[in-house]
Amino acid sequence: MHMQQGTEPEYVVRTDPGAVARARASSLRLLPRSAWAGVVGTVFVLLILGGATYLIFASGADPTFGTKMVLVLCLSGALLQLREGKHRFAAIRRIKQTWAVREISPVAMRVTGEGLWCVVDEAPEPVFLPWAAVTHLQVKRRERLSVLLVALIPNAATAPGVTGLDQPEVRRRTGRNGKGVWRLSVPVFPLHRHPVSETEIDRALGHFSRGRVRIR
Repeated sequence: MHMQQGTEPEYVVRTDPGAVARARASSLRLLPRSAWAGVVGTVFVLLILGGATYLIFASGADPTFGTKMVLVLCLSGALLQLREGKHRFAAIRRIKQTWAVREISPVAMRVTGEGLWCVVDEAPEPVFLPWAAVTHLQVKRRERLSVLLVALIPNAATAPGVTGLDQPEVRRRTGRNGKGVWRLSVPVFPLHRHPVSETEIDRALGHFSRGRVRIR
């Protein structure tokens, strides 16, 4: 456990700022490409739909109800994709603004007697989760990247003491697993290529939460 002078004891999950910087640079290259690819694909679908609709009505044929429904559904889906593309570009602008003014945090998570303090790099503000809002944690490894999965109580965003969970970037990293449990995903690039220690985190969770929250 990491002890800071003049403060309460805490356990700190540290991350590699250099690896995070490289991940940021990669994201800033790939996210706009992905967003533009989605928009171009949707426009292409709209052009095909427009051409098909024109040919149907120009031929003088009376389209069946089923044909009309297919065209309407395809058009609605394409318009929803355009709307999603607009949201993705807005999210990219927000991330760029956040990264332009916020330094990379060398800490991904702090475990204290009050709860968990987590950093989602894309979000402007950190997330604080009191112990009452957390049920358990899991650790997943993907090559150099470790992912801390923080299982949350239902409606955790509105639970007393919780802060930062309602940020759009944090919501995108929060979802249900196969059992219907809401989980917050916190990526960690460990220092010195060492994986995050499940044993250390479990020991810290058990100590600071008084045995309530553990690794599962």
